[in-house]
Amino acid sequence: MRLVPGFNPLRQVDSNGKECRGNVELPFCKGYCKTSESGTHGFPPRVQTSKVCTLVTTSTRKVLLDDCDEGAAESIKFVNVPHGKECECSAVPLEQQPFIN
Repeated sequence: MRLVPGFNPLRQVDSNGKECRGNVELPFCKGYCKTSESGTHGFPPRVQTSKVCTLVTTSTRKVLLDDCDEGAAESIKFVNVPHGKECECSAVPLEQQPFIN
């Protein structure tokens, strides 16, 4: 678990402009994954296989943002973050999904 630059403190704002802030530790993976490239006789002239070390998400964890303006909406006092204990080599998806919801 690490604090991610740019996300700490994480800030959420409700429709009335009230804000909640908090430091959120996110799981991360690091390691080596094999990447390869091979030529072809058709178009495109090469096939590339790229994989990265990613977290195997098994659940989400609800984290409290404990520094809130008075009167802030309940809906912004918590944030759900991915949770997992294993990493794997997987292809990078073409469409990225939001990390924090």
